[in-house]
Amino acid sequence: MPLSDKAAANILRLLDTREERNSLLAYRLLNSQGVADDFLLSLCGYFMVAEGEQRLVLRRCLNSLLRMVAREKSCTPGQNSGLMWLLNYDPSQEKANTERILLLLEDALGLDILALSRFLFSRSGQCASFLLRRGTAADKKALLAARSYDGPQGRTLDLSRMGLAQMPEETRQCADIEALDLSHNELDISDVFFLQRFRKLRFLSLARNRMDRIPDGLLLLPGLQEADLRMNTLRMPLFDYLRHPLREIVKVNLRMERGFALDQFSVQDVACVLKNWAYEADNRLALKLSGRGFRSVPDALRSFPQLVYIDLRNNPISFLPPWFLRMPALREVYCDRGVEYNPSYLRPGLAVYRENEQEPPAPKKQEAPWLANLAAFPAELPVAIPVEGLRRG
Repeated sequence: MPLSDKAAANILRLLDTREERNSLLAYRLLNSQGVADDFLLSLCGYFMVAEGEQRLVLRRCLNSLLRMVAREKSCTPGQNSGLMWLLNYDPSQEKANTERILLLLEDALGLDILALSRFLFSRSGQCASFLLRRGTAADKKALLAARSYDGPQGRTLDLSRMGLAQMPEETRQCADIEALDLSHNELDISDVFFLQRFRKLRFLSLARNRMDRIPDGLLLLPGLQEADLRMNTLRMPLFDYLRHPLREIVKVNLRMERGFALDQFSVQDVACVLKNWAYEADNRLALKLSGRGFRSVPDALRSFPQLVYIDLRNNPISFLPPWFLRMPALREVYCDRGVEYNPSYLRPGLAVYRENEQEPPAPKKQEAPWLANLAAFPAELPVAIPVEGLRRG
């Protein structure tokens, strides 16, 4: 018989007193109904996604129950230490290791961490890589559906920041996607032959992986319009890049050639190179051209009509031409103190900041659009713990 809301609330009250006799009574009551493990698992889940006062109350309750269960299950000192570390868990911290906690709960207490990982994913998107490795076929199918969305680049699958060393076979069901985000993973050049299955792919991000060269498999994607390979081990010589058959669509980290300035190259080549220094700030296009050796504002900027921010500092540029100041979307220009321009050509809404009057906008991580899909992900914990209305005592 499942634990009622009233019974669960009474258990929380006993645990929240932080008195050992009450914690023991709560544990015995749970054991008598055969739900001690289920309650602990559920309490862990609610705590790991809670905020504010609810988090403080659940932390006290979890502390009391963990100590009791660890004692009853004869956990080792090392396991006890790890379990207590759970109480400091904060998913907002960059180094929060959710999977480490799951495995500890499984190893030390024998809990069903697959159910917990489903719950955490459904609430905050955590544990995706764990579910892809250890989840059921239904889990994996639902996860891929949840991390897919209709974005500005078409139907998009986001598998970023999942620690992937190889592409999951289950992605075969997503062959019709138009954009694929694999950034912030552990993929290297030997792991990208899977790309040929995505025949409709137009946008691909392999940024921040372990690529040491441009994958040959990109040539097998006839509709590919952009492939981001920046922030990998690959640092491509400028001349090699300009000779590459995919230079028009690939973004990489470049190694500039000594003795050559970009002003010496054709407008088409310069436009191709500039896109490697583009980024998004507040969902707007920005270019970071500081210290690139430009002696004048490059004509190739005409190829970027959506440009909003540009950093031209630390270049021997002396003048901002009228056509540049009239670019349709341009809002902020950052340049050195001695740079001249005719204010009469300034388009309304355009600001020119000289020297260090203001810093250019930094790339900002936006909330993943697929998070809106999580409410439909099938997940529930074995015990419904009434956390609504919890207040710090």
